Amino acid sequence: MLMERYADIILRNALRLQKGDVLSINTEEENSSFAHLIAEKAREITGNGSYIQNIENGKVIETEEAASDYAIEKKPTALLYLPVYRSYMEIEKGKLLSAPEIQKFRHLADPLDNPDPVLPFASAPVPSDEWGHVLDEEGGLSLASSLLSDLLGLGEDDYLNGGEDTDLLLYEKDRLNEMNLVKGRIADEEGTDLEFSFLGGSAFATTIMTLRNGRKFIPTIYASDIFRALEKTSADGYFTATRPFMLFGHIIHSFSARVEKGRITDYSADDVSQPLIQMFLEQDSNAGVVSELTLAEESSHASLIDYFALPEWDRMRSTSLTLGGPKPESLRTEEARRNANDSLLTLSVPIGSDTMEITASDADGNEYIIMEDGFIKEDYQ
Repeated sequence: MLMERYADIILRNALRLQKGDVLSINTEEENSSFAHLIAEKAREITGNGSYIQNIENGKVIETEEAASDYAIEKKPTALLYLPVYRSYMEIEKGKLLSAPEIQKFRHLADPLDNPDPVLPFASAPVPSDEWGHVLDEEGGLSLASSLLSDLLGLGEDDYLNGGEDTDLLLYEKDRLNEMNLVKGRIADEEGTDLEFSFLGGSAFATTIMTLRNGRKFIPTIYASDIFRALEKTSADGYFTATRPFMLFGHIIHSFSARVEKGRITDYSADDVSQPLIQMFLEQDSNAGVVSELTLAEESSHASLIDYFALPEWDRMRSTSLTLGGPKPESLRTEEARRNANDSLLTLSVPIGSDTMEITASDADGNEYIIMEDGFIKEDYQ
């Protein structure tokens, strides 16, 4: 039942397949049965079969036309990737990593000049023993499946009713953009007090993407975040991580840092975390720059889960700060792309709490409370 419902979420809520679409599914042998289940469900929506591209060592070795009684004559109009969760390789402390090595740890930043997508796409991690073991040494498939079910509400009768949450997130994003905010301050009782300026030419964005024809989709299956790039020399103050996060395949439980002119100048961590954080900061000259603010409320499905071991979902558990490269979706002008922090790496550090308050002001000096007690305010006045 869980995988049936997960397939429904992928097709109907994330990709939002339409009649006439043709889906292309990229997967590996381990996920073949799930890929065929998705192809069957896609046909119920689109009336068409799907392409299943089998991948081995990063290359397509076979393309199959699935859930179709006749040859598919149309090119794909939607893309889905079903990655196999791999255990993390051991890391040599102090080593400078190549881009492919950084990508394996899921810390490779997106290029700042990424083009707008022309087709809806999504990446859907599949529960596995390996994923469960990364979450907990004694965990396995059941733990990974339970985490997925909790995030997406797969055990609830109304598991497909995620449209209202999506609409609310987009509404809140638009409201924030209407205010033309230029700077702000984060403060809470958990060890954060940080002032910053938003990057000129940037705007609040969400993980929900919109094509030029107005079609919306969610590339990470689930979305509960609103983010915006910061001016790379603006952050001043200090912050403290309030939830565990992943760094180079390890769980970081303790991290506090002081920031001056946008850059980490001093930090503290436990004995296990310290060399990993130091290694991150040494990878390139801009890895230690605070480049982005992500707003995420303390009341979402993601906020109730301690750790996903997937950065794309971990960043949605809580308000967070990005170190290194920001997401390009909030960069709206060429000037913003030129002036954004450019780094090979990216790392989201969760700093949210139920005592957090974020104030922000516009160009005229009008000040607003945009988050209070961990929630986005309904009335900013």
